[in-house]
Amino acid sequence: MTTIFPIVSSILLVMLLGYGLSKKLLTDSLFWQGISKLSYWVLFPVLIVHTLAHATIDTGLLLPLFTIFTVALILILIYCVLVARLLGQDGASTAALTQGGIRHNGFIGLAVLVDIFGLPGQEMGALMIAVLMPSTNVLSVLSVSLLVRKNQPQEQFLSTLIIKELLRNPMLVAVAIGLLLNVLSISIPTILDQSMDLVSRAALPILLLGVGASLKMSSLRGRWPTLAAALSAKLLVFPALLLGGAWWFNLSPLVTVCLVVFGALPTAVSAYPFIQQMGGNAKLMADIITLQTLASLIGLTFWTSLAIHLTGLVL
Repeated sequence: MTTIFPIVSSILLVMLLGYGLSKKLLTDSLFWQGISKLSYWVLFPVLIVHTLAHATIDTGLLLPLFTIFTVALILILIYCVLVARLLGQDGASTAALTQGGIRHNGFIGLAVLVDIFGLPGQEMGALMIAVLMPSTNVLSVLSVSLLVRKNQPQEQFLSTLIIKELLRNPMLVAVAIGLLLNVLSISIPTILDQSMDLVSRAALPILLLGVGASLKMSSLRGRWPTLAAALSAKLLVFPALLLGGAWWFNLSPLVTVCLVVFGALPTAVSAYPFIQQMGGNAKLMADIITLQTLASLIGLTFWTSLAIHLTGLVL
């Protein structure tokens, strides 16, 4: 734990720097909206393409990872819905709670794995994102649509929305391009490859600053039973499910630790505009994002240290 805590703390401090800059020095919201767009549409996709194109991918991992993530996502979705119903939450609030359970901030996960393992961690993190993202997007659209119950023809609306959500996601497009280049052994031209490498190096710090700037700490108030449920999903349930899945498939220590890191990640910042667009409880979603991000210092430190201890991985 003494090894992991400084790593996670340093990442949280970069996010808090972004939050502080957004409140004191760079207070123009348009600036941070630009940073968010730059990160979402350019920096992170370039990082994913570059990493996957050069990665040594063990294809034997794809099925176990897909199975573990999909089963865990379905179980955490059921958990969030049941807890929300026990707390008497309406459909809009339940939708926000489910997004707190099934979405994950891959920016933070990649930063943690790079700090712990270097390039192998970056490659494994990119592979986790590649496997996790399609199931996450499909379940996100399905769950929120059914919980909020918009007045569109349900079957046609859902299928159209899922396809639209998948196709317009730049990270999914980046994953597809990166894997295609890797599988077909297509080399990126040297000049372009070096340019992508430079962009990739800048990606994580800027991404973390942007995540910090998006936090809404002053709005945290009330709804504490629901917020506690959202915390339990990420601090307890989901990482435990992934650790159990890694044990079931007898995955290597490195893969197991990387899997558990992704299990303890806070929900994605993109959950807020998604919930807002779909008619869910956007205020609750903002609170969940902020609280889970701050609490990730505890969750990531504990679960990563536990996974390293149980697997006997030597750093």
